[in-house]
Amino acid sequence: MSRVMDAPFVEDALGHRRRSSRTTRHAVRSHLHVAAWDEEALDEAVLPVVPHDVGRKASPKPRRAPEPPRRGGFKVWKTAFWKRRRRLWAERNAAARAIAEEP
Repeated sequence: MSRVMDAPFVEDALGHRRRSSRTTRHAVRSHLHVAAWDEEALDEAVLPVVPHDVGRKASPKPRRAPEPPRRGGFKVWKTAFWKRRRRLWAERNAAARAIAEEP
């Protein structure tokens, strides 16, 4: 007996959700395919109800953390307002340095 067989089987939630929704999707499609030939059966069709979505839409991926030297969020210093403001600050600082350097 190997260690793999000794360990209890742990099923991940994501894999279970994928498998069960795929199984349900297949059952619904085959049920509708068979019912498509008979209009009365199509009107009376009761599709299986499962806790998962029958479609393929998945949740969006969670936002990942920014790399260490980078900041998260919107880069406000790249907007036109801050570019103008920085230019004004640079001109003011240059004028202050020019006044301080005058004899």
